[in-house]
Amino acid sequence: MYTRLNLLRPMTEQIDIYGDPVRGSGWYGLTTGVHCVSISVQNFTGRVSIQASLTAAPTATDWFTVMPGNVQYIQYPQPGYVIQQPATGQTSTYEFTFTANAVWVRAVITRSYFLSPYSSPKYIGTFGLVEYAMLSYGNNLGEFEYRRGWEVNPQPR
Repeated sequence: MYTRLNLLRPMTEQIDIYGDPVRGSGWYGLTTGVHCVSISVQNFTGRVSIQASLTAAPTATDWFTVMPGNVQYIQYPQPGYVIQQPATGQTSTYEFTFTANAVWVRAVITRSYFLSPYSSPKYIGTFGLVEYAMLSYGNNLGEFEYRRGWEVNPQPR
């Protein structure tokens, strides 16, 4: 059985977004640590990063980036991408895998490097959106163990 989790809620006209943390394979005590990520953007300009934490109750300093090639983020539009007018950003899907015994995983969207904090929601909306950032991993868990992940305050193993 594979677990598929969405790392982002539907985007709003915010400049920077920290997705809600979702449980990684380390939460369930799985030892392979292989996670697959898929990011789909529509007419998007900005940076997307995937971060993980190895602690059960992460603080701001417990997160680290798990992007391929040890980069801190994916910059959109990517170099060499040809923007078809009237679009202003990139439309594409990007997939990668990472290996870590991550207990928590989240997505981060950053646009504050080029947008003013006083930008109107309508103006922010012209820079597109991240349609989804999905995380998946094999869990080899039965239905009972999978449902345990939906408890109100479960504890990691």
